Amino acid sequence: MSDFFSELMKSVDSLTDEQVNELMSRLEVKRAGSQNIKELSKDEEIPTACPHCGSIDIKKHGRKSGRQRYYCKDCHKTFVETSRSLQYHSRLTPAQWRGLLLGMVQNLSLSKIADMIGTSVTTVWHNRQKVCMELQAMYGEQDSFVDIAECDECYTALSFKGKRDPAFFIYTLGRMPRHNRTYEEKVYYLKKYGFWDELQKDPVMLENLLSSSSTYKRGISNDQTCILTCKDRSGNLYVKPACIGRLETADVEKCLRGRFASDAILVTDSHNAYPGFAHKERIQLEQIEADKHAKGAYNLGRINALHARIADYYPKQSERAPATKYLDLSLMLFWWLEKNGQLSTTDKVDKLYALISDDIATPGTDYESITNRELALNTKGLVPKKV
Repeated sequence: MSDFFSELMKSVDSLTDEQVNELMSRLEVKRAGSQNIKELSKDEEIPTACPHCGSIDIKKHGRKSGRQRYYCKDCHKTFVETSRSLQYHSRLTPAQWRGLLLGMVQNLSLSKIADMIGTSVTTVWHNRQKVCMELQAMYGEQDSFVDIAECDECYTALSFKGKRDPAFFIYTLGRMPRHNRTYEEKVYYLKKYGFWDELQKDPVMLENLLSSSSTYKRGISNDQTCILTCKDRSGNLYVKPACIGRLETADVEKCLRGRFASDAILVTDSHNAYPGFAHKERIQLEQIEADKHAKGAYNLGRINALHARIADYYPKQSERAPATKYLDLSLMLFWWLEKNGQLSTTDKVDKLYALISDDIATPGTDYESITNRELALNTKGLVPKKV
């Protein structure tokens, strides 16, 4: 045993929890990367048909980078067993893919994952979104409810992170791109991008932009995104963004219509968006008053615990919080992690790795298609669907 390794083992006990987690993540990636190509190819499945034309008239055609290649005698194209998969349509190695998936399972920031697997933040972001889109294609409908289902909403900041168009913020949203600018910084910004002279013609708008009223409002406002959540005692779960601002009956109907069995019981707080929905669905509704914790056998303990986990999943002032445009994809991953909570970290990574090795279930996973997608929630006309 080398002196370096001995010193390393002695220092393990002094590591903080965060340092232990990062060390374990790096060791997982190292272990995946240390497997030679032969080990990686042991579990290769022999394809039964050409992924390009569907022909079964195929034959082996040498190896490339340790992977068995195949040749189709009908369309004359070559392929490997992972052709048409997310894994094939990327430049990440198997070890990098496992490191990326491990970071997703552990909810690490993009920069930490990029540093861990040795690639750029943009590459990590793009491939993370592709995995989430694949999950959405497979499980996007999420669950229906069969017994006592607790339902409530939580809120996160309306975010246009990554938007580079100053005019969108000034004229569409009526605020500065960042909320924490000083008065002098706001004036400098408006002059720098050529808005100052034009805004002199509209002193009211200019005053609103420069005043403190352009900061985030307290309480529920149109600066927030509503996430609708529902969970029953059988473990069925629904977690999706519903709308911008305060939840309304129409939003509940659009999200949850047809998801409840006839004998299901809906338990909510005293929000007035739920009675109309329950009446139309013809299901029993039990509402708990604002100053009460329970109503007989009914409570909101499960859904409140879920909201606490969502809050941990999106720490405040963290780069892990996604732009609203991608919130549905991020919550899809959260839903999958919740549904597979009984699995170990390694088993979750293996399950996701199998997912990216199968045929792609959804088109439009190129970078341009992802960045040009529409907001997957009711914008109420406050912002464009495509931003």
